[in-house]
Amino acid sequence: MKLPILFNPASGTNSKDPDSLLRLLPADLRARLEPIPFGPPWDFERPISLAAQADGPLFVWGGDGTVHHAAKALLDRGCPVPLAAIPGGSGNGLARGLRTPLEPAGALQRLLEGRELRMDLPRLDGEPFLNLCGTGFEAAVAHQFDQLPTRGFGTYARACWQLWHTWQPTTLQWEAEPIPSIVPPGRLKRIKNAFHHSPARLPASFWSLCFANLPQYGSGLWIAPGADPTDGALQWATLARPSWLDLLVEAPQLFREGGHSPLRQEGRLRRATLRLERPLPWHLDGEPAAERDRAELTVEPRAFRMMVTGACPWI
Repeated sequence: MKLPILFNPASGTNSKDPDSLLRLLPADLRARLEPIPFGPPWDFERPISLAAQADGPLFVWGGDGTVHHAAKALLDRGCPVPLAAIPGGSGNGLARGLRTPLEPAGALQRLLEGRELRMDLPRLDGEPFLNLCGTGFEAAVAHQFDQLPTRGFGTYARACWQLWHTWQPTTLQWEAEPIPSIVPPGRLKRIKNAFHHSPARLPASFWSLCFANLPQYGSGLWIAPGADPTDGALQWATLARPSWLDLLVEAPQLFREGGHSPLRQEGRLRRATLRLERPLPWHLDGEPAAERDRAELTVEPRAFRMMVTGACPWI
């Protein structure tokens, strides 16, 4: 029985050639795999059954949206096999966060040699997500990006540019269980943390608000560098609306793993209920979600099976 590799021809900006994906693999590995084109309406019944019969995992070659739908399908069936994500989208936030190689053939080979990670499963009003969810500016961008005919970083940047001029901050109220941030490595950082050991203050307003299980939006932007998918918590992060000067000076720091910027504020929590001043759009792993003015965030510790490479820092 062969392991299916589901690939979404519509995700990302580069065409997906199954032959090039498998060409560099040893013959015995190629013989174990069967690429299958896939997309909406997202009927995963047969592929999951095939993966289970072949002793898994379920390989999915696509972007964060495709992986999100695959994860929901696996959860609906009790996670009979792990999910193995081969990056093939515009941003690849999940794959980047797990430190999976971005070159698809290399990612496939490393995942075949990889290990299973039991990662936390966050939910927004009961709906699962793997990487992150959010509201405000970032969700408005996700909704607009979903309506555009093309994909890629350039398209995403244009959507951001159009909304940057008009999107306004929103006030909110919290009922939450915040917890202290993990002490960062390094002597100077530990000394600094000793004077700020209490949980970060939850914001009373925001321009863009994210709840992260992993550290990256995608395309190299580190929205929540302290996120850990095995700690039973979520990292919340806000972005302030950048000025022209911020776009030149501060925004590049967000694309460095160790970069620090006053544009980003973050902290940790185990659960939260938010009440917004007005209904706003939301997203789940970059996929548009319904508007709401009340939201509940929860985390199920170690509830999802994910196949990762040896470079993943949490195995």
